[in-house]
Amino acid sequence: MLGFTMTVIAAAQHRDQTNLTEDFAHALAAHLNRLRAESHPHDPPVDPANVWGQMQHLPPALELDFWTVEETGQIVAHARTQLFNTGDNQHLVELELLVSPAARGRGLGRTLLGHVAQAMQVRGRTLLITQTNDRVPAGDTFAARFGFQPGLRHHVNRLLLSDIPDGLLEAWTTRPDDGYTLEVWVDGVPDADLDAYAELLNVMNSAPRDDLNVEDHRTTPEEVRSMERLARAGGRQTLTAVIRAPDGTLAGLTDLSWRPAQPGIVAQGNTGVRPEHRGRGLGGWLKAANIREVQRLNPAATEIRTQNADSNGPMLKINAALGFRPFMASTVWQGAVNAVLESLERRLA
Repeated sequence: MLGFTMTVIAAAQHRDQTNLTEDFAHALAAHLNRLRAESHPHDPPVDPANVWGQMQHLPPALELDFWTVEETGQIVAHARTQLFNTGDNQHLVELELLVSPAARGRGLGRTLLGHVAQAMQVRGRTLLITQTNDRVPAGDTFAARFGFQPGLRHHVNRLLLSDIPDGLLEAWTTRPDDGYTLEVWVDGVPDADLDAYAELLNVMNSAPRDDLNVEDHRTTPEEVRSMERLARAGGRQTLTAVIRAPDGTLAGLTDLSWRPAQPGIVAQGNTGVRPEHRGRGLGGWLKAANIREVQRLNPAATEIRTQNADSNGPMLKINAALGFRPFMASTVWQGAVNAVLESLERRLA
């Protein structure tokens, strides 16, 4: 273990999932909204009720930690880590580290990163994964300075529903009689299909990961239900489209979600088709059918956002035909915990 000794620049408070409070959820939401004024100035604000709702419905296998710097009753910087203590990727920690614009240049990010790296080293985790975007260039600079390497380039792509070419959704949902059928599920997977859907989600392991040191993830039925509870607790309504093959097995899926209290922006999640069923236009059918359904259920929707690896040519082709356009460029960074600690030591020497 490295003998990193941190020079304390500001006192950081630590909380884990056992001592989160409603007051903290409100303070965190206010902090996130100050940050969103920089990165997403035209989006609706984060609702504290949704933050608190999710904090109360965390999956049992999830370990969630916050380190915060707080001044005059406000959070000015925070680091959040999450890891799963069962299943795959036991080397991995997801990290979010954000400093308010007015508090940058004081070493707060460095202090928080030191807390995180030390704590994760003690827990036996060896890799931190974090993400930056081109709206806040300071994030890239910080990540590169402290031992992180770019692992995956991607974009958030946006579809304005008014830009969908006339007739395209109808064309993509008009199918030959080839034995495939499509179903749409609202707010959850039916019990009868839960095991099959969890297995189908493993198709997402074929999505590009480029240079990321991340293993395949095997989704369990319990995890599907945990994620559904978390979505509902965060105020989200979900819409999942699946395709059944002629033999009755599930061949593909796509999902959308939105908050009825903030209905304009719809989030596109997973889209995947099993390899043996590709080449039949099923991906386009799934996405077009789900878009038509969201237009019916949520007429106030104006746009859909999705995140795609820049190397995911087949999905980008479908999205471009629908009218998706780049909205924000992002980089997923990975940093070996020991390398991050060594970088921190060098800078404090």
